Amino acid sequence: MKISISDKAQGNIEDITEFTSKISDNYANRVINNIYKLIDLIKYAPYIGRYVHEIPNKYYRERICENYRIIYVASEKLNTVFIRYIISGKQNSNLFFEVHKKEIFNFFYRNFI
Repeated sequence: MKISISDKAQGNIEDITEFTSKISDNYANRVINNIYKLIDLIKYAPYIGRYVHEIPNKYYRERICENYRIIYVASEKLNTVFIRYIISGKQNSNLFFEVHKKEIFNFFYRNFI
């Protein structure tokens, strides 16, 4: 499958880089490299990720990397994995998904239904 990283997810990666580099450049490099390695693995086994329990739509899945959740949707029809968000496991995920609920469902219905 191909990988498509949304603008939001790309922005999340930039934010993670900025935040982790304040701790250490080596740490930032390790985290970002691990995120990209896992994204690369997702394209070969997209259904291994668990369902995102905050989203009732079971097409959204996630993989955990370091302290981050990689949220994605796989489409067999489009032969593409859409990386939608990369969020910290420490943030209030219920609030995050509530704020982004409309965007989450609009993306799915626009592309899959």
